[in-house]
Amino acid sequence: MLTTRLRKNRRHHRRGITVVESALVMSVFLLLLFGMFEYCRFLMVLHVTNNAARDGARYASVNLDKPSDFDYNNYTDAGGTTYLSIQNYTTERMGGIHVRNIEGYRTACFSVDASGLALTPPVVQPKSKTGSAPYPDPYNNTDGTRVPWNSAVFTEKVAVVVDGTYRPVLPTFLFMPQTIRLTTYAVTGSEG
Repeated sequence: MLTTRLRKNRRHHRRGITVVESALVMSVFLLLLFGMFEYCRFLMVLHVTNNAARDGARYASVNLDKPSDFDYNNYTDAGGTTYLSIQNYTTERMGGIHVRNIEGYRTACFSVDASGLALTPPVVQPKSKTGSAPYPDPYNNTDGTRVPWNSAVFTEKVAVVVDGTYRPVLPTFLFMPQTIRLTTYAVTGSEG
């Protein structure tokens, strides 16, 4: 009878230890699981942003015959066909990722200053009418020193930049920064 009572006490005591062990193992497992989800989410956003910028740059390089405001305004030709602006085309290629995952999303298209590409490491900067610094803000369409994006002649470069801030879902839980700045440049040769 005494041995039966001791066995029951041991089983009851063992159940408590099992709960504590499970809680410790589950907390480490969930930390790793959420970390993998967050890292994969970040890589997905980065990948989509890179592809959208690359598609936008290619779209810009084959549409150099469009007006100089085509980088931010849609264009309708004489036949009634409407072409998306470079910014709208690039945003469409984001596939909605920018709505929930990138704060302060913006995009721009510009003709690239060749002197910046000759530096080590290369610097992608817009051409200016003065030919030197300060370089114009690619996001400011009214900047007077800005060279039109479609002024790039054959072999010169056209760039599309996508910019914004990525915010992780659980940054403090995963020991990540609160925000991660994403700036993606895609440069392609002019076909004009």
